[in-house]
Amino acid sequence: MNSVPLWNNAINKNDQKCMSKLVRKLQQLAATTPETPAVIGTDVVLDWKAMHTAVGALASNLGSTSTLGLHLHNSPAWIIADLAAIQAGIRNIPLPTFFSNEQLLHAITDGRIDTLITNDPDRISAITKVSNYKDITIAGRQLTRLQLENSHDKTLNNDKVTYTSGTTGTPRGVVLPLDHIETVAQSLADASAATGNDRALALLPLSTLLENIGSVYVPIFAGAQIIVPDPIETGLLGSSHIDVQAFRVMLNKYCPTTMILPPQLLKLVCGLAAQQQLPDSLRCLAVGGAPVGATLLQQAESLDLPVYQGYGLSEACSVLTVNTPEERRSGSVGKPLSHVNIRIADDGEIYAGGTIFQGYLNTAEHSAEELATGDRGYIDNDGFLFITGRKKNTIITDYGRNMAPEWLESELQ
Repeated sequence: MNSVPLWNNAINKNDQKCMSKLVRKLQQLAATTPETPAVIGTDVVLDWKAMHTAVGALASNLGSTSTLGLHLHNSPAWIIADLAAIQAGIRNIPLPTFFSNEQLLHAITDGRIDTLITNDPDRISAITKVSNYKDITIAGRQLTRLQLENSHDKTLNNDKVTYTSGTTGTPRGVVLPLDHIETVAQSLADASAATGNDRALALLPLSTLLENIGSVYVPIFAGAQIIVPDPIETGLLGSSHIDVQAFRVMLNKYCPTTMILPPQLLKLVCGLAAQQQLPDSLRCLAVGGAPVGATLLQQAESLDLPVYQGYGLSEACSVLTVNTPEERRSGSVGKPLSHVNIRIADDGEIYAGGTIFQGYLNTAEHSAEELATGDRGYIDNDGFLFITGRKKNTIITDYGRNMAPEWLESELQ
């Protein structure tokens, strides 16, 4: 068996300080299955030993960083940089490439990012001051490491800040402790019956918290392969255009067992299934991120697609409930994950307890043990949660009936 060296003492101390389960699992996989493929990209494949080596090398060079920003398209390099921040014990802020320049600058400034790794240095330098540029190579990808003129904060914990634009357009930084994120990932791995035989395909931007947890951290805990093609290979171009032929070819090339789908991609997958153009490898298609129409779910079921709807929000580390192969109910968003407590208030609002955020960045800390989700719903006699709509969106008709517009919107879409 090949031996895998641990890194220098400083890195080991950071590992012990943050007690990261992900770091320990990565070390274990590198030691026990060093030559097994771990991450598969468009032009590179890394086994667990190579992945561990790359993460450790980058982590050892982040010693002067307090907050790392990632402004990258999907690739194995994104995953390496993300895990390196965890191993180095520093704050990590993924920056969506689909943010406008105004949103991007707000997140960089609000998050006090002092080091940024990007594949688009020109865009970053056009909106903020850069004090130093350095070309770096991560997993075969040529990138740029930028030092920004933001003040350092060495009192930060090893956490992640995910920026959500909400309905106002101004992103808010949701502060999530690492141990909460790892708890969600482990619960999801258990609920989805993930194994080392899985091949998890990342389609959505990895800066999206759900994709980051579900398609990177869950496979690591399961010892499964992570498939992360370049966006152009997936056929997903921008936020609304899809190259259907490229998408079909990509699916049949990589033969994934699991992937996360928003409703629009589920509609495409249903279309391919109806034409018998899907690989026979699919085991678990998690759908969420937006209301899913009952008609679309019924179509997926009629095509025997393994579709499982879930529910969550960033402030609760992304996922609260999910249908599973063992326990599923049509129309519901599943049962709570093992660490989650769900309560329905007298007015129907859903309250969640478990892995709750610490608050929005640079605002008052969220100290309550429960999170008011703003959604309304009910739990049936078997423990399945059903969402009926947003509390603030309630429409009262002339006949005094309270209605939620979300169901109509999902069907129209």
